[in-house]
Order: sequence, then structure tokens, then C-alpha cells
Amino acid sequence: MKGLKKWLCGIVCMGLLTGMAQPIFAYDTPETIKIGLVSVCKNATSATIGGNTLRIGFIQNDVFQESGTISSGNGFRVSAVQTEVIGVGQAMSQEEAKTLAYSLSKMQFDVALAYLGDQSWTVYVKNSSRFEIEQAMPGQKTETVSFAGILIEGGEQDCMIAQTVNYALGGAGTENTFMLEGKSYRGYLSFQLNGQRMTAINTVDLEEYLCGVVPAEMPASYAPEALKAQALSARTYAMTKISTHTDNGYALCDTIHCQVYKGYDVENAGVNDLVHQTEGEVICYQGTPIQAVFSASSGGYTENSEDVWTAPVPYLRAVPEVAGEYGDNSWTKTVTLSELDALVKSKGENIGNVTDIVITKLATSGRVQEMKIVGTSGDVTLTKENVRTYFSGACGSLPSKMFTINGKGGAQGVTGEQNQTTPEPTTPQTPQTTQTTPNSLKESAEQYGVTAITQGTLSGINGNTYQINGSQAKTTQTNTTSTATNTTTPSQATNGTYAIYDVNISTVQNGTFVFSGNGNGHGVGLSQNGAQAMAQNGYSYIEILQHYYTGVTIEE
Repeated sequence: MKGLKKWLCGIVCMGLLTGMAQPIFAYDTPETIKIGLVSVCKNATSATIGGNTLRIGFIQNDVFQESGTISSGNGFRVSAVQTEVIGVGQAMSQEEAKTLAYSLSKMQFDVALAYLGDQSWTVYVKNSSRFEIEQAMPGQKTETVSFAGILIEGGEQDCMIAQTVNYALGGAGTENTFMLEGKSYRGYLSFQLNGQRMTAINTVDLEEYLCGVVPAEMPASYAPEALKAQALSARTYAMTKISTHTDNGYALCDTIHCQVYKGYDVENAGVNDLVHQTEGEVICYQGTPIQAVFSASSGGYTENSEDVWTAPVPYLRAVPEVAGEYGDNSWTKTVTLSELDALVKSKGENIGNVTDIVITKLATSGRVQEMKIVGTSGDVTLTKENVRTYFSGACGSLPSKMFTINGKGGAQGVTGEQNQTTPEPTTPQTPQTTQTTPNSLKESAEQYGVTAITQGTLSGINGNTYQINGSQAKTTQTNTTSTATNTTTPSQATNGTYAIYDVNISTVQNGTFVFSGNGNGHGVGLSQNGAQAMAQNGYSYIEILQHYYTGVTIEE
């Protein structure tokens, strides 16, 4: 592990996506990063550490300083403990502490080695009084200690480390890995305590962290250029999220809340090499590392940041896939009218009995940007991510917002701007696409029985006034559940021809709602399956990144 790498540039983190003002400041990015292993050990009372040897020490300037070891024939058990103990003797070396502990144990005292930090150790006696110890060992210094920390059992002697001590635990496995709950990790282990519960923290080199992230987020079998693009996205994303869990004692967690991190067990030699090839490379917009969000599949067209979160971000603009997407990204979900009615009532929505789902906003991409669950006495409007997460209690969250309901809605996985032939890759700084006129919304309307009426032609959607009506369209609206003619213009036009249109499409049919869609995830930024398709068609990782993140540069 090395020293600090300086990044003297501004950073705007989640404020870009939430609309909250954030300061721009110079900052340091350490070579090591603390990862909360919350998928393995979060608020647990105990955990198991594998291996026969556990190294104990501290980290200084990103370098581990070993202060001692404990050994076991069958691994270790660590638990969070709050108790009163008797400290015996002055601060000493581990060998001196072992000798003292052995003497006390021969006199039937319940003893443990105690690591005090730096190179200092002492001995704690449990379940005894100072008087008993002083009687057994006259002249020995003793003190009562209110201990709160971890107890490591399973070694030749127990070991106690107070939560106020700066410590780190290292393994002796392959490449000095440690094993926690059967999973192997590089770097070092510690625990953040909350009363008598604890959460595991892995302090690891940033690049080694990425070796456990990239193959966890993207299949190791994907093309090298796609994997390198993922490595840069993961590295840059980590930098902009580095203070996410500061209050919990670590920088990032190991789940999809931050990035999936599975440690040494998922490492792949080829992927590791690709990560190291791109070491230090960061995606920047106007000199600032970006929030390099990504999802599994865009479904054919990525999404604008403000249509998922809150604020428009200049580099997170909706763009069509230029080479299609790798694999089958289609999906189907079904919910009955009675199931939907029960779901709405369970959420405390006071809209009477559910009668319909009406799509009210569609994007050029075909994504449903807004829809209403209509009841006999009101309705519930779903927008942004709520469009897909609202149904988690019924048929499960929808994988994406690019779907039709009973065949009604926008396009499924049709980009609207994508040519059927694969464009030739260009230089890394100027990726280009050969595009035809956007017409997916019109084609989708025709395909699914929705009437599309345009002014002139749909050769350029942006700026054209047109109408989209349900198949049971009427010229006037008679009640809240009917579909009515809507003459509309784009409610947004944020990326050239990409826009959102007001529609009114009733989808109820035989008491069942069948959601048929494409894509997986929020759809903003890098599409992993799109990156794979681009890589297979000869695009470089820089071209891939500059396609999905508008106006960015790669800096080192």
C-alpha cells in the first residue's frame, strides 16, 4: 500500500443528482479505501474469521505495521463485547504479555491478551477482582477497565481490542488475504461497533478494491474494452461516493447501494490486468470527476438524470445505443387488477377500487415517464423511479421503465435513432454514429394499436406537435378514466431529438396488466450490455465512455 494520490480538482457528488448545492473543493484520494462489508457482517453480534494465523497491527500512511500475531488450529470467532475487566501490568510487548497471560492462566484466571495500539500490549483478566489478582501476584500493577470492543476467541489465548484503539487485522492466506464468514478479501479487517453489535470493514488498496468490483458488476467473459470501461466507471464512481458512509466508519458499502464488491473470491487474472492497465484513469467533465453511474441494460436508449433523480446533469444525457445491446434484455411481469387493488390499499392510498393504469407521459426512447393508477374515487401518479419500484409488493419491481402494458405504450427496446448497420469505430476523442430519423414512438403507436397523429411528418420529433391516443380514443374527455385526444408538444427537450410527450393511454384489459419490457436498471449513464455490444463491434473503452457520458474526457 502506498501514500496519498493528490487530485486537485473540484467535485460535485450526489448534489448533481439530487439538486442540492454542493461545494467545489480540492481533495485527496487515498490509495486505500474503507469498505463496509455489510452483505457479510452488518450489526452482527459475532462473526467467524478463517485461517490459522491472524496478524494484528495498525495502518499508518496506508502501510500496515504488524504488532503481533495470534494462531489457531481452526479459525477464530470475533464478537462485540461490553464488560468490566482487570488490566494487569504496564504496556509491554506481545511476547511479554503472552508470558504474563500464561502465568495467570496457570493460576486458573480467565485471561486474554489486550492490544493497546502501536506496538503495545497488556493482559486483561475477566471474571475476577483486583484483590484476587493482587493476592496471587503481589506487587503487580492492576486497574479496573470498562471494556467496549471486540473479543477474538479460538487462538491459543483470547485477544481483546478496545473500540478506541486504531487497529487492523490481516490474514495469512493467499496474497495475505483474510477470510470472513467464508469469503476471502485482500487488505485488512476491522469492526465498527454499535453497542454490542458490529459491522465489518475492509481497508483495501483502491485498485485492489476494483479487482473485486469489476467482475462482480460485469461478467469477466465480456470483451476487454467493455471491462476497461467498467473499471473507469467503477473507479470514478467510487471517488465521487467516497464520503457516503462516513458516519458509519467506512467510505463505501459492498452492495448495489454503492457498488457490488465481492473481494478476492471473484477476482479474475485477466480482469485484474485490465484494471491495472487503466490504473489512475478517471472520467472527468470540465476537469472534475463525474458521478459515473451505470446500469445493466438501457433497453436500447439511455435515460436523462432528471428523469430518474432530480437535477439535470450535463454529462448524463439520454443517448441511443449505437450497436444494440448484448444478450436478451427483455422481460415480462404480470399483476392482476385485484392484486393491484390490494397493493394500493396496503400503501394507504385512498382512491377507492382500482380500475385502470393510464400512461400519461412517454419519452422518445419509449420509456414510461409517468402513469396513473386510477380508482373509483381518485388516482395515484407514479413518476421517475417510482414507475418501476411501486409494484415491488405485487409482481416485484419492474426491471426498467421501458415497457408496454397489455401492448399499449411506447417502443420496446427501439432506440428511434439507431441505424440497423453497425457504424465504424472512430478515433477515441470523436466517436460517431450513423443515425436515421427518430420514429420509434410512431412505429410503436402503430404496432400496439395506438393512434399517432402528426403535423407533417415525424422526420424530426423535436418541435413537432402531435397526438397519441389510446385505442379507445374520444375527441372529448368525459371522465377521469377515459382516454382523450391530447394535442401536445414536448414537455422536455433535453438532448436534441430526445423529448417527453404527454399522452393518455388506457391499459386495462380483462382484469390483468401484463408489463412487457426491455432493459434492466435506471438506465442512466453506462449500459453494461451496450458497452459489451460496442466492444464487440470494435469500439475502444474511451469511445464507449464518451458515448454514454456526454462531453467527458479521460484524465490520469
